[in-house]
Amino acid sequence: MSSLELPQFTIVRGSRPDSPVADRDLGWERRFDRQGRVCAYTRPAEGGGWLYLPGLAGYRFAAGGAHVQAFPEPGAPADAIVEGYHRVALPMALQAAGHEVLHASAVSDARGVHVICGASRAGKSTIAYALGRRGFEVWADDAVAFRAHDGAITTVPLPFALRLRSEVADFFEEPGHVGPSANGKIEALRRQAGGPQTIASLSLLERGSARSISRLSPHESLPAVLYHSFYFSLDDPSVRQRMTTQILDLIAHVSVFRVLRAGLDEVDGLLDDLEQRVFARAEPPPSGWHNGYS
Repeated sequence: MSSLELPQFTIVRGSRPDSPVADRDLGWERRFDRQGRVCAYTRPAEGGGWLYLPGLAGYRFAAGGAHVQAFPEPGAPADAIVEGYHRVALPMALQAAGHEVLHASAVSDARGVHVICGASRAGKSTIAYALGRRGFEVWADDAVAFRAHDGAITTVPLPFALRLRSEVADFFEEPGHVGPSANGKIEALRRQAGGPQTIASLSLLERGSARSISRLSPHESLPAVLYHSFYFSLDDPSVRQRMTTQILDLIAHVSVFRVLRAGLDEVDGLLDDLEQRVFARAEPPPSGWHNGYS
């Protein structure tokens, strides 16, 4: 798959997916959310794989990631199936096909793409949206796919819908709208960036009692970035090696920062800090920075 090609997506009606819960099939790997609850199941299949989202659909992607098919559960709405594809199945299909994918939002400017990783409710969508109000292009929400090649870390533009929690939308006075599958969130914008760009900076966003920004060493960066990475299966040693190599290339060529954020009332100060202390310093790490692993 080239850097610009995305899988063809189709919904196949009338064929219910096998349920790993009902069938007690031990071939499925359980996937957990940040609260330790099972949120998905995966299994390799003929060079591709299956992703099952309970109560929604099974997603089948072929070897190489050229297409993805969804087999809905009875009564599952089409918009929820498409959302599951964009937010979970597409990132996993891309990762299985050779890209690495981070759980992140992102904005871009003349320097490149500024990636903001974070767990659910860390505030990455909030920060991306707020930066968009300052003139940055909102590049991604929830997933950022990239490849490392010849020292360049290049992102792949993915379609996305940026949604804000109701209290955040109220804070910004964003009218937006609530879709049937948006879990009560306000959809502020929907788009796909125009073309590949290099990654200029990488921030790891966390909640804290006060805002702060600190640059991470290579030893700190590797596990922290891996924590925010999508993956389909790590059973294949070559996939583990590829994933580790590309993440190492990322932190060797892009400075990584830990960003602590407080409440919404301090968001303007945090945006100022990001622009001055992260984006304005969007440059490769010092020479030999990556040798922390040599």
